[in-house]
Amino acid sequence: MRRGLLILIIAIALWSFETVHAQPVAEPTPGAEVQGPAPASVGSDEVEPVCVVTPKARLRVSPSTNAKISWVVGQHMPLERLSSKDGWSRVRDLRGQVHWVISKAVAANEACAVVRVRTAPLHEGPGPKAPRADFRSADRYTAFKRVDRESGWVRVEDNYRGTFWTQENNLWIPIKKSKMAF
Repeated sequence: MRRGLLILIIAIALWSFETVHAQPVAEPTPGAEVQGPAPASVGSDEVEPVCVVTPKARLRVSPSTNAKISWVVGQHMPLERLSSKDGWSRVRDLRGQVHWVISKAVAANEACAVVRVRTAPLHEGPGPKAPRADFRSADRYTAFKRVDRESGWVRVEDNYRGTFWTQENNLWIPIKKSKMAF
């Protein structure tokens, strides 16, 4: 009886860790509309990729700590900074929704990515033939630090120093965009 109970406990523990232990954040609040005046731009029509560098960041509908929170995101969540104003950054998330965040909560010199698909398979190495990682998949909105790239695969790291590989098309990785006039 004891052995059967022990096996059951181990099976439940393994099943519960089937998904990566980096916790995905909740979905953004639907219908949260950004308010506030038009801010000064980051650069001349530039979109700057930034990553959340604090354990969590409260995205808001306007640049005020009293404004409604539209989404709470975790460390390494990538965003696109559209503009900055008075210690606040106007940012766009992977779904195209625009929010405001305290500028100190994000940095441009970090490499990050977020799962954009429902579940992203995780592997021990790059390529579909690489063995699956112990944590077999990551859920949508799970944010990671980006470590490496190889042949359409990205090596990511969670907050617990676990490293995994997943296909690049499973992730949203913002890139710097500049508009040029000729």
